[in-house]
Amino acid sequence: MKAALAEGGVEPGVCGPRVRTITACQGEAVCPSGCIDTYALAKELDDRYFARELPHKFKFGVTGCQNNCLKAEENDVGIKGAIKVKWVEDKCIGCGLCAKTCRKGAIKVENKKVIFDESQCNFCGRCYKSCPTDAWEDTHGYIVSFGGLFGNNINKGETIIPFIEDKQKLLDICDAAITFFAENAKPGERFKYTIDRIGRDVFAKKILEASV
Repeated sequence: MKAALAEGGVEPGVCGPRVRTITACQGEAVCPSGCIDTYALAKELDDRYFARELPHKFKFGVTGCQNNCLKAEENDVGIKGAIKVKWVEDKCIGCGLCAKTCRKGAIKVENKKVIFDESQCNFCGRCYKSCPTDAWEDTHGYIVSFGGLFGNNINKGETIIPFIEDKQKLLDICDAAITFFAENAKPGERFKYTIDRIGRDVFAKKILEASV
């Protein structure tokens, strides 16, 4: 059966104390809300980490946008597609469509001029996608959370870096997270509890160092 599956490009998943099968939503290749190619990223993560032995199970979840269909923050490492935007005044016609599509109230239009509050932006990219005149510059990237849990105990993973635009930095950060877990976790201890026991500040320092 495994041989037959392999002929079709399908390999079996894994269980036990190791990196589990990478899961991802359909992403921008199919979904109009998608901000990244989730399939390509999941395949790269799979090639990099699949079945790596660790003190306990370790889950990656990749979701394409802020709709968060895959519930990224419920994974040990959750990766969410994101778009950082910048308003381009000379291309704007002041139609206000971006303000209508923004679900965070980060955009207002007064006298046909956009007022953009970057502190309220959640990088969903809806303004960029809806603009009829390309008046928003877009930078595609990632939001990463750490220490999520789902099941008997539920925990929403925390974000340390608000936005990561370089994929290599993303991979370096994932390397740092797995290394931290491998070096510090007790057998049978989930990632969230390792972070709690060693110290969030200690873990955050490792992630920030990897992002440089």
